[in-house]
Amino acid sequence: MASNIRKNTIWNAAGNIVYLGAQWVVTVMVTRLFGFADAGVLSLAMSISASFQTVALFGIRNFQVSDIENKYSDSCYVSFRCITCAASLIMCALFACVNGYSADAVVTIMLFMIFRLAENFSDVLHGIFQKHDMLYKAGQSLMMKGCALLAGFGAGYLAFRNLNGSMASMTLAAVLVTVLFDILQSRKISEYGFTSRISVCLSLARETIPLCVYLFLNSVIATAPKYILEKMCDEATLGAYSSIFAPALLIQAAATYIYMPFLTRFAELYQGRDIKGFRSLAVKVTAVIAAMGAAVLLAAAFAGKWGLTILFGEDIVPYSGLLTLIIVGTFCTAVNAFFQMLAVVIREFRGLVISCAAGVVICCAASYGAIGVWQADGASIGLIAGTVSGTLIILVVLIKRLGRIGGKKE
Repeated sequence: MASNIRKNTIWNAAGNIVYLGAQWVVTVMVTRLFGFADAGVLSLAMSISASFQTVALFGIRNFQVSDIENKYSDSCYVSFRCITCAASLIMCALFACVNGYSADAVVTIMLFMIFRLAENFSDVLHGIFQKHDMLYKAGQSLMMKGCALLAGFGAGYLAFRNLNGSMASMTLAAVLVTVLFDILQSRKISEYGFTSRISVCLSLARETIPLCVYLFLNSVIATAPKYILEKMCDEATLGAYSSIFAPALLIQAAATYIYMPFLTRFAELYQGRDIKGFRSLAVKVTAVIAAMGAAVLLAAAFAGKWGLTILFGEDIVPYSGLLTLIIVGTFCTAVNAFFQMLAVVIREFRGLVISCAAGVVICCAASYGAIGVWQADGASIGLIAGTVSGTLIILVVLIKRLGRIGGKKE
């Protein structure tokens, strides 16, 4: 078990670092090659697609991996993901067309949405890998996809010399990895198909719809500050803010590498009613995330401005002061995501939705007020307010739920 966890953790971390690093390099290249205005358009596309991908994901990855009794088959999960991906694409297209964006911006949004869907469909296949204790294959997939999207972006730039040409080529590369690696490799592990029993998919949908709601609300907390910033300021400010935000997301990603390999272990501890072991593991993981966040903040204090200048050039210097609060915001998001994962493991869906709903209200209210006073820094303040409030609520819910179960066992 320890050997598998180590192998899965290393490969998953390496794959995610390459994949997320590649996306970050793309944002840097867009800023460098096309300027802050196009970087703002890309950020808008990323934010909008992130909201609609919640429909595609439906919040079931943690549910799928912690379904250790196999209540639903792999075929059911894959079929349901096909349905949700199609629905999210249609919804995104309608939103992009009626919201008054330019034709070029609509194309960028749709291209990035298709890129997201390649990732989202791979996600359910990665869940199959993880359930079979082969999460390392997901890491290999992400590593290949990161390399492919960089190659695709570069080829598109050389061929078209514009943002949408580069996005189209990058998206095609991502889709090819999903088809040629994820589907082929997962079929070797599980002989899933597309179930004709729509009633089973509907049952899965009914059981997991609170997870879709929570994931959507969670995405609003992440994207609303940027959306409000773009409305209250301008695309250039949003582009600069998003450019700085991109490398800070590595904190959130790194936290995922830490706790994701333990998801099935948490499910096993909870199923066995080993509440003491569950709590102990949760505290250890939280401590590691906290230590990582502190180390990143310290590094940013000493070398943040220098690093941003190296990456984005002198034009980013006036915005470099935004980095500290951005890092705090992404750290708060990482901690919140971990506790939300624990809530899914113990099937505490009601508390999950309530915590996210409260977070959305507080995030939007704080963002409007803070951006009016501190501009771009206000977006980070809104994010921090929303995630901290949501974390406190779900933490109280978790403590009460585990306390009741622990008391019954005793």
